[in-house]
Amino acid sequence: MGIKNTSALLQHEEKRALKIYLISFYITLVFFDLIFYFIYKRMKVTPGFSNQLGYVNYAFYIGLLILSFYLYKSGKQTLIKYIYVITYFSLAVIYDCLVFIDNPSIYASGNAAELILVLFSPLFINKRFFWIASLGSMLRYVIVGVVIHTTTVLIPIVLVLILSIVAYILLIRFSSFIEALTETHEELRQKEKLAFVGQMATTIGHEIRNPLASLKGFTQFQREKHREDDFQYSIMEQEIDRIDSILNDLLVIGKPRQIHVTKCNLKELIDYVVSITEQSEQGKNIEINLKIDKSFPLIECDEKQMKQVFLNLIKNGVESMTEGGRLTIEGNQGINDTVSIRIYDEGCGIPTDVKEKLFEPFFTTKDYGTGLGLMVSKKIIEDHHGKIDIDSKEGKGTKVEITLPITQ
Repeated sequence: MGIKNTSALLQHEEKRALKIYLISFYITLVFFDLIFYFIYKRMKVTPGFSNQLGYVNYAFYIGLLILSFYLYKSGKQTLIKYIYVITYFSLAVIYDCLVFIDNPSIYASGNAAELILVLFSPLFINKRFFWIASLGSMLRYVIVGVVIHTTTVLIPIVLVLILSIVAYILLIRFSSFIEALTETHEELRQKEKLAFVGQMATTIGHEIRNPLASLKGFTQFQREKHREDDFQYSIMEQEIDRIDSILNDLLVIGKPRQIHVTKCNLKELIDYVVSITEQSEQGKNIEINLKIDKSFPLIECDEKQMKQVFLNLIKNGVESMTEGGRLTIEGNQGINDTVSIRIYDEGCGIPTDVKEKLFEPFFTTKDYGTGLGLMVSKKIIEDHHGKIDIDSKEGKGTKVEITLPITQ
C-alpha cells in the first residue's frame, strides 16, 4: 500500500511540474514576441507571429498543445516534455536557416521560451531530460551557425551554457535533497517495522521456547526408550532444533544480543564452518575453495555471532547451486585496519527487483526459508562496526563481501 501511495504522489508531482513547465513556456513564447516585436520592427526581419514563418510556428505549437492534452489524459505525461524540446529546436533551426541564409549579418533570433526549456528542466529531477534540453539548445545554434556562416551564434551558445550550469547545480541540489529524504523515510520505515516485529517476536519467542524445551526433553527420553524408532526421533530433534534456531533469530530482532569481544582467528572459524557445510546433504556436490592469506590477522569479534554469519552466508551460496558448482571464499587484510572476506558462488543469482529486499525481515525466495538469516547477519556485522555488500547477476552467481575492523 505504501509503495502505491508513493508512486501516486510521484506521478502527481510530475503532472504539476509539467503544468508549470508548459504554462511558463507558452506565456514566455507569446510575451517575448509581443515585447520584442517593437524592437525588431526596425530591422528587416521581425520575429514570431510578425511574418509568415512565425504564423507556421504558432500553428505547430497550438497543434502541440492539443496533442499534449491527449497524451496527458492517456497518462503519458513523461513523453510531452521531450516532444516540446525536440519540436522547438527543430522548428527554430528550420526558421533561422530559411530566414537568415541570405543575410547572416542581421542574424537575431531566439525566444526566452527556449531558456524556459533549459532553466526549468530541474523541475523534473531528470538528468537525461536536462542533457537533452541543454545540449539540444546549443546544438541548435551550432547548426544554424554552420548553415548561414556566422559566428554571432556564439553569444547565445555562451548564454545557454551559463544557464545550463545554473540549471545543473539546481538539479544536483534537488536530487541530493530528494535522495536524503527518501533514505531517511526508508530508514524510519525499517526501524518502525523492526520495532513492531521485534516486540512481537520477543513476546511470542519466549512463550514458544518454554514448551519447546519440554518437547525436546520428552523426545530425547522417548528416543532412548524406543531404539527401534531412532531415525524418526532424530528427525524430530532436528526439526525442534530448527525451530529453536528460528526463535534465536527472532529474539535478535526484539532484543539485541550483547557482543562478547575476544581475539578470534577468523580463518579457523571459516574452516570449521566449511567442514560442517561439506558434510551436509547440499554440500556434497559443491567444491569449496578457501583462499585466505596466511598473514590474515586475528580480529576482535564475538566468535559465536560470527560463526552464525558465515553459516548463513555459506549455506545460502551452497543452496543457490542446486546442480552443484564451486564456492570460493577469499580473505585478506584491507585498508585502515580492516579485513575483507568475499564469498563467491556460481548459483542462480539474484534478480534486480529482489536485491533491494534481501535484508528485510521475513522476505525469502526459498520454499522453506524464514527470511531472517540475511537480516540477522547484517545486524551482527553492523554491531561489529562492519558492513556487508551483495553483488549478483541473475544466472551468473553472487558475490558477498564483508568488511570488518580488526579492533572494536
